[in-house]
Amino acid sequence: MADSKLVGSVNLGRLENVGVMNVKGKTATKKCLVIPIEENDIYVKVEEKTNEQTGEITISKLYALGIEIMEKREPDQWGNVCYAKLATSKEWINAHTPQELEARNKVYLGNFKSVAIPSSNQASTMEAPTMEADQNDDLPF
Repeated sequence: MADSKLVGSVNLGRLENVGVMNVKGKTATKKCLVIPIEENDIYVKVEEKTNEQTGEITISKLYALGIEIMEKREPDQWGNVCYAKLATSKEWINAHTPQELEARNKVYLGNFKSVAIPSSNQASTMEAPTMEADQNDDLPF
């Protein structure tokens, strides 16, 4: 039996006040997705860590959005077996009204389907045909 994995996507546009903007850094301007931290209950942990052997200092960063993966009773018409919705921290619940909590619990982020992972690399066991390139091709080799 082959192993399987869940494949899907999360629609970040469903988060509160999310937007796209250009952010200018030291060397370049990048098009970025901006997600407000507090409105979306994003956990942020940034800390300095020192390697005890080398003394090297590194910055450890964690920016986490809590999600819940819910299994469906039966696959839907597209084969999706799970869906994702926002999880909510105790701190967020205590700081908001029951109506805000109910609305947040309805935020649907995306679907996932189960995909089989072959037990061996089938591509390496197949013979590839050999073709002669003509003199007008634009291959770099």
